[in-house]
Amino acid sequence: MKRKYSIKKAPFKVLGLSLLMLTAMSCQKLEGLNADQKLLSDLDLQQDANEGGFLLPSMMNSVVSTATNVQTQQNLQAESYAGYNESPTPFLNNENTMTYFMVGGWINTAWNLTTQGVMDNWLLLKKRGYDTKYPDLYAIALIIKVAGGHRLVDTFGPYPYTKYGTAAQVDFDSEEEAYNAFFADLDQAVASLKAAEAANPNADMSRFSKWDRSVFKGEYTKWIRLANTLRLRLAMRISLVSPTKAKTEGEKAVNAANGGVLEDATGSFSIVPTATNPYFTMTNAWSDTRVAAPIETYLKGFADPRLPLYALPAIDPAAGGQIKGIRPGVEKPAKDRYQDYSKPNVTETSPVKQVDVAESYFLRAEGALRGWDMGGTVQQFYENGIRASFKATGATGVDAYLQSTTTQIPYVDPKNAANNSPALTSVTVKWDEGATMEQKLEKIITQKWIALYPEGTEAWSEFRRTGYPKLYPVMVTKNADLPLGSFIKRLTYPNVVTNASKAAVDKAVAAHLNGKDSPATRIWWDVR
Repeated sequence: MKRKYSIKKAPFKVLGLSLLMLTAMSCQKLEGLNADQKLLSDLDLQQDANEGGFLLPSMMNSVVSTATNVQTQQNLQAESYAGYNESPTPFLNNENTMTYFMVGGWINTAWNLTTQGVMDNWLLLKKRGYDTKYPDLYAIALIIKVAGGHRLVDTFGPYPYTKYGTAAQVDFDSEEEAYNAFFADLDQAVASLKAAEAANPNADMSRFSKWDRSVFKGEYTKWIRLANTLRLRLAMRISLVSPTKAKTEGEKAVNAANGGVLEDATGSFSIVPTATNPYFTMTNAWSDTRVAAPIETYLKGFADPRLPLYALPAIDPAAGGQIKGIRPGVEKPAKDRYQDYSKPNVTETSPVKQVDVAESYFLRAEGALRGWDMGGTVQQFYENGIRASFKATGATGVDAYLQSTTTQIPYVDPKNAANNSPALTSVTVKWDEGATMEQKLEKIITQKWIALYPEGTEAWSEFRRTGYPKLYPVMVTKNADLPLGSFIKRLTYPNVVTNASKAAVDKAVAAHLNGKDSPATRIWWDVR
């Protein structure tokens, strides 16, 4: 059994600006790409693959990592903060990110994986002129760039998105500036793909299919819908701080003339791992991740048929053969205390989910709730989101579930009664048109949270934005800025950034983070 108490630090190229050497070494093999070529040859594809994936495959594998370094990219951080998964392992004697201690090497990984895997490789494509040579391929890269870039901004705050790779030292964008750039990149991507589709209506992007690691396999229409779903996601994120911009972008996202958003027939956007699914390894070979308590208490309370599809019964005798989750942020005297609680139900070949199809319906439900034109009613989209999630997971009994009026159950920790908690909410599944706007919002976000599992970064962002679902505060905090009863708001900048770009970090912190690089400082859109 492998015990993984630390993660080897990945080499870091400061803000992607050491690409000159990389370009000199690895772009030589791209010189054979002729701007007039209509197709990429098999040799070109193979040459690029031999570079280790500096192109689309590497970008796709780095938004949510399909390798085990996802452990410190988000599993030991955002997934805990979202109430999805929790490690039984007492890393660093419980002084770790799950108890709000900022572990330098772990935070470096959270920054590095997406910065190197997404931003560096997008920059390489840009430098090689792919935006004009292969605009449809470049459009896919832009969509992935936005998917990765917004996660960095939502996790850390200001980030050098628009100036990335332009100089040795660059200023960071504010969160608002970055979001405006996300929308602009999505505009360009959708326009390029629609143009390519119009030029050859029967094309499926098969010339680039070897580079598409997703389940979409290069279909233009699906990538357009993904881009618009990201647009709707980001529009909703800024709905409380920039409501006019949010409404405009949200309504643009669902406009059929613009390609629409993900729907039941499209399916979820997931990446097929090149090797074993990392969650299978973390769960079984390392015994380093288990289901968190909120998954148990919400889904048991709702009698949710998705629960056994998400989690396996605990083998700990104290759990009585039932699904038992670990409360996030508790004291763990030794690994064996919680090691036999419920494992996530994941296989070696499970795709790594990034954008769940149900999310688009729940986003439209909230948009309609806020008075946006989403093309339907709040209840229609809410219930369709649940139906889409049931279908995607293979669960049955959705009609009965939609009528459920049961509520979250209390949490009982058979190993430590101090961790017990009463139910935090009386929210139910069944739609109530007479409920208040806030009650309806809680229903929508709670069900979206269930559908998104285990994509912790997005769920953590939505929890910070809305306060839902209601989650248990940590029982142990190792950060003076976050006393018991409070919730973490962001990760601090990693030392690889603060050491290499101190002036830029200091400027961003002073201008946009209230002068303190603290995990208690709110992101721009986090105003509730």
